[in-house]
Amino acid sequence: MIPYFNAHLFDVAGLPIHMFGLLVALGVIVGDRIIVFEGRKRGLDDADTKFLNARIVIGGFIVAHLVSVIFYFPERIKEHPSVLLNPLAGLSSFGGFLGALLAFLYYTKKEKIPRLPYADSVALGLSVGWIFGRTGCFTAHDHPGRHTTFFLSVWYPKQTPTDVAGPRMDLGLDELLFTIALTVILFVYARKPRKPGQIIGLAALLYAPVRFGLDFLRAVDVARPDQRYAGLTPAQWACLATFALGVRLMAARPRPAP
Repeated sequence: MIPYFNAHLFDVAGLPIHMFGLLVALGVIVGDRIIVFEGRKRGLDDADTKFLNARIVIGGFIVAHLVSVIFYFPERIKEHPSVLLNPLAGLSSFGGFLGALLAFLYYTKKEKIPRLPYADSVALGLSVGWIFGRTGCFTAHDHPGRHTTFFLSVWYPKQTPTDVAGPRMDLGLDELLFTIALTVILFVYARKPRKPGQIIGLAALLYAPVRFGLDFLRAVDVARPDQRYAGLTPAQWACLATFALGVRLMAARPRPAP
């Protein structure tokens, strides 16, 4: 069993600095460097890649926050409507994917940047950045799962009157371990020339079913359990769309060169 630890590092002008924020920032920086490097190998201009990286990150964080509040914890809007404007009040991973996708679709069309080579580069950079991000989630313990005696469980303390102290699955840790394996698979797969779109397609095919299954382990006996829609979390519904996209990308025929 893993002990519960506090990831608060220090305060700056009254603002608490947590390990989560530092790890996410580091993941963005490292992921950006990898995307630029991989994009160069696929014939993309560094300036175009950096331009897109900045915009998908900004779009990702904005939509990640909105999806978290609106779909996971809508009761918080009734309590404090200003929570919609507070980027520190929660992030949704699939919300981030959605925001990044919207920015990707808009700017690749506007700037006429090849989509699939860039998407493959993003898959590789994102997988590494995701390791930092999920490590941050593990340090924050913000994805509590169901009670278990599994040896990778974390001892969650009683934080609210309705909580029950004891060992739980920490889904941030579980996804971190899977992401490490996913990253290795993608980089090994990318060693050989692949049809554009197949690396991001493989990432979608591998990630979606694992995340879909993990969400069934989310805690329901905490103060603010995740909302369910027809029995599934918002992420699980997004997993279905992600898996379908992966199938389409992997099955697509290469287009003839102009």
